[in-house]
Amino acid sequence: MVKKKPGILIVDDEQVICDLLYDELSERGYLCSTALDGNTALTRIATQDFDVVLLDIRLPGMSGMEVLREVLLGQAGPVVIMVTAVNDVDTAVEAMKLGASDYIAKPFDMDMVDSSIRTALEARRTTGKRLSEMDAIASGVEVLLDPFLNYSKMVTQRTVDIARRLGINEKEIQRWSVEKASLDSKRTGVTIP
Repeated sequence: MVKKKPGILIVDDEQVICDLLYDELSERGYLCSTALDGNTALTRIATQDFDVVLLDIRLPGMSGMEVLREVLLGQAGPVVIMVTAVNDVDTAVEAMKLGASDYIAKPFDMDMVDSSIRTALEARRTTGKRLSEMDAIASGVEVLLDPFLNYSKMVTQRTVDIARRLGINEKEIQRWSVEKASLDSKRTGVTIP
């Protein structure tokens, strides 16, 4: 039996963000589509089968929060992950209360986006429904409370990518990565995977 690739709808009014997410997530094995506004997103959701919607809050016409409400009216609809520059605790809490699976603030780390998608898909697969409100709120609060952690992960990943391009020995790269994660963990009190 052929396993179906998860379908992702990327909704953002910035074409460059849509293109970045589309390219990165397609390379990671997702079937992606984009929409630049809420009305187009709702039309696509009604006519196509998506597993996850990556949704910006600030959209022309219909806001991302309005789109979220509409999407979540259907019990079997896609999981919604807010991916937005609106880095506000009240907005994050409101999105989670409405039923968003996660809240990721821009600038985002692609590994974090991928991890959030996988977590949402796994929860949906094993439970047959979206993440619980408590899990979603905890994920959103974690991102909002520790922006250093996300920045540090991004710096580490980009450093590793550049080191590999320069041909630095893989063992040296791994040793440095472990030391960096340990140092960040001590600084923040948070274990970085």
